[in-house]
Amino acid sequence: MSNKTLVPDKLHGYLLQVIHMLYELISVDDRVVSVEKLDDVAVEIDGKVIAEQLKSVTSANNPIADRAAVFWKTLYNWCTYIEGGSLPPDAILRFVVVSNSTVTPGSIQKTFMNAHTDDEAQRALTYAKDTILHASTENPDVDIYATLPESYRDYIRYLFDDTRSQIVCNIIKSLEIEIHNDSYNEDLLLRFSKQPGLPSEYTDLLLTDMLGWVTETVLSFTKKNMPAYISSEDYRKALTLQIRACNTNAVLRAISSPPSHIEQSGEVERLDTYIRQLKLIEADDSTLFDAASDFLRAKIDRIEWAQRGLVNERSFDDYYDALYRIWVNQKHIIGLQYRTDPISCGIAVYFRCREDSGHLKLQGIETPPFFGSGTLQLMANNPANAPQIGWHPQYITLLKEDNV
Repeated sequence: MSNKTLVPDKLHGYLLQVIHMLYELISVDDRVVSVEKLDDVAVEIDGKVIAEQLKSVTSANNPIADRAAVFWKTLYNWCTYIEGGSLPPDAILRFVVVSNSTVTPGSIQKTFMNAHTDDEAQRALTYAKDTILHASTENPDVDIYATLPESYRDYIRYLFDDTRSQIVCNIIKSLEIEIHNDSYNEDLLLRFSKQPGLPSEYTDLLLTDMLGWVTETVLSFTKKNMPAYISSEDYRKALTLQIRACNTNAVLRAISSPPSHIEQSGEVERLDTYIRQLKLIEADDSTLFDAASDFLRAKIDRIEWAQRGLVNERSFDDYYDALYRIWVNQKHIIGLQYRTDPISCGIAVYFRCREDSGHLKLQGIETPPFFGSGTLQLMANNPANAPQIGWHPQYITLLKEDNV
């Protein structure tokens, strides 16, 4: 099973347009999805256009309330796009709301969503006028729009103009409102996971891989000041390549991400036993930081691989045993060369074991470069008072004396 808890954090930092572009590319039909070409995001399928306006809600503002300025601005934009010929009159117009709380459509928006015929659209428009304007139109000298807030007054004046009644009614008939109430990331993961051929244990990682691919593709267009577009065919080809890269029969894929310099520094400053062991052989800061990074990542990936069913517990035991044998052999061989120089002996044992660990397979599968070294750090860390392996020839005695 994929680890769904990883997904929200990994989607952080991606633009909503890019995320939704991926959302629309996940399909069985042939389509082209664009950003900032016809709208925020647009989908073209067999000559049909779906224009989508995306609204992210992180506050109490409801973009689909009766008097939401952003809603009326969107309808105004669609109207001008259609009038100007940049958007086809038969386009599907989708208003997508991504909220971190619950938002519900206002009464006007509900009537718009339920209007599918000319008569229904006309009644919905009349209802909107009555709800927004309130004022009587009996006195032609009264500007019935004057009392409206400036934030949406001009949009309402434009859309409620009787000369545009037909085009506005067509927009109402074409309008769809799609709401994701605090569920967009999960909705995306579910949609993504239903694609055929995805290894379930890597679904969340493949999702972030494809977000990265979409981002890079979009940037390749925007750097040239061009609207970005991606075909579903290109998307499926890129996804297939990523799936092949996740072939668990060839190499175990890293689940963890490299820790930041601050995280590495904090780990070194904790002075856990494996760090103290390296200090016993006077390892430099670079070696300490590398060890901390490898330790943190190996600890995460060991748990993740087991939870995802990629590696069974007995295989980890076999792996530890193989590393222990490497350490025993190197300790004896190098110990003969450095009988009177324990520091040089420890340094040589450490780096030789670290190098050999990189060639060791887990369950017959290659591991990421950091995993062997990280597992050595794990073994050099436990138990704290007498670790299974160490680098200095007298490491147990020195650790007990706390002579660092």
